[in-house]
Amino acid sequence: MRRLALACCFIVFAASGCATEVIESKIPTTVAEMPTTSGESSTDDNLADSNLAGADLNELVTVLQDEVSALSRAVFEGDEAAQRAHLDRINEAWKYAEPLIVARFGELADQIIYDLRRVVELARGAVERNRPADADKAVAFLRLAIASLNL
Repeated sequence: MRRLALACCFIVFAASGCATEVIESKIPTTVAEMPTTSGESSTDDNLADSNLAGADLNELVTVLQDEVSALSRAVFEGDEAAQRAHLDRINEAWKYAEPLIVARFGELADQIIYDLRRVVELARGAVERNRPADADKAVAFLRLAIASLNL
């Protein structure tokens, strides 16, 4: 039965292709409203401090949110240096966030990690293949993934 459900999910996901449409809901993004403990709020400040090893999950999710949004703007503007800098920061934040998610959510972490990996892959694809649409999808999907974290 589980294989059938997984097969159905795969078929639906594969069939959606690039025609993915994200319908905004009224779910509040509480992470966006949370203050960071380091006192940094702007993307430029976040880029200057690249040590995320000691950050907690809330801080890492905030960094992901800020950097994915900044990456989307940089891809749209064609600023390749900024794209690479934001992507490096996304990869670094994800490297530290993934094990924290596993530790915090246990068995439920699989779907959350899958969703966030998809966001990171969209960000990578946006930079590597110059795809502004993928960058915009990453921003939209990240909002939905953050809502599922209930931080």
